[in-house]
Amino acid sequence: MRDQRQLEDSRRREAWLRASNEITAALLSGTSGNELALIAQHAREVANAPMAAIALPDEDGHRLVFEVIQGARNLTGLTVPIDESASGQVFRTGQPMLIDQYGEVAWHGLPAELVKELGSAAIVPLPAGEETLGVLVLARMRDEPVFKQADLELLRNFAAHVAVAVQYSRARADQERVAVFEDRERIARDLHDLVIQRVFATGLTLEAAAAVIGDNPDEAASRVRGAVEDLDITIQEIRTTVFALQHGATESLRAEILSTVEDARKGLGFAPSVRFRGPVDTAVSREVNDQLIPVLREALSNMARHAHASAATVEVVLDEDVLLRVTDNGVGIPASGRRSGLALMASRAERLGGTFTADSASPGTELRWRVPL
Repeated sequence: MRDQRQLEDSRRREAWLRASNEITAALLSGTSGNELALIAQHAREVANAPMAAIALPDEDGHRLVFEVIQGARNLTGLTVPIDESASGQVFRTGQPMLIDQYGEVAWHGLPAELVKELGSAAIVPLPAGEETLGVLVLARMRDEPVFKQADLELLRNFAAHVAVAVQYSRARADQERVAVFEDRERIARDLHDLVIQRVFATGLTLEAAAAVIGDNPDEAASRVRGAVEDLDITIQEIRTTVFALQHGATESLRAEILSTVEDARKGLGFAPSVRFRGPVDTAVSREVNDQLIPVLREALSNMARHAHASAATVEVVLDEDVLLRVTDNGVGIPASGRRSGLALMASRAERLGGTFTADSASPGTELRWRVPL
């Protein structure tokens, strides 16, 4: 008889441990959906309780709000005062509670027909460190076995375990939201620094063209053509910004290029302009990708160390081949000095049957790294 009870106790502990592990895995994987409903569901199933509920404090900290109620309809959102309820006492003191006749102490907001049927209840806090997130309530009907002290201890351990997992999951979600906000702030800076200023400059060009169109139509036409070219470049930059806003972190070549350029911003002291032409994310092989990114990283590193530039452009063009073009307005390539970085970029191109050139421009430097698709 004693061995049988020990076996049953062991099985109950294993069931609660398995439930808490399943919840933790779901929360940490980000696939849990409604985390509170998941906790209530597992607790209800393991305890064989017809009702389970989870209550959290409201913003004022005076009432508990039952965010999840399973086993009873149309009760979600019910509130009880913390100072005048059994659930509130558990939340306030952090001590679990067994109640033989829950219907006698249940808050008057419950339907009368349900209160008559309620029997034993177990209420435990959801502790996470020094903070109590809320309370977990399990209830059985009057004709069902009452909860025992051993049941309360198992439920208490389960609640402590899953509460920590919930807190960790929410902290990670907060970090992800902060990362999204930071990324959107960066994109907003890019829009202001690169796109809006260019559109403003284009508007000035068109105003100037309008001023001379009567006296010098050829000059006006030339300025209009220049404005059209600037708008074309601006459209490409807007597309790049929209892509970053829509897709965020991903393993696509486009995203890797944007990430590499963003990483170089601090060393350069400015944000290079980035442009894409062609199906960059679908037509470029992983082999080319694995060579292009290190080349871009080396080009930007050299620029930060030697170019003394205040502006730069990174352009990736797909036609019959892949062209990575990096230009800046710096001092150009010195006549003497180490060329190991350039040699390495050339080697990566030759490895794929491509070419690499580095030339001084007016002003600055132009690097062209070209390989077959």
